[in-house]
Amino acid sequence: MYDDYSEILTVQEMAELLKVGLNTAYNLVNSAEIESFRVGNSHRIQRSAITDYIIRKSTGSYRN
Repeated sequence: MYDDYSEILTVQEMAELLKVGLNTAYNLVNSAEIESFRVGNSHRIQRSAITDYIIRKSTGSYRN
């Protein structure tokens, strides 16, 4: 009935997954480059939003 909630990450987990610093991770969610939602004062990110971000970045910025 419900999706797997392990697919919802904290900003810290997202930073570790993307191998970026915590400040960069917060910048990505605060600028809405990666879609998130709030639970109280905390951001939560669906894993699919991170995948979408990676796809957008990898297909839109190739240089020869």
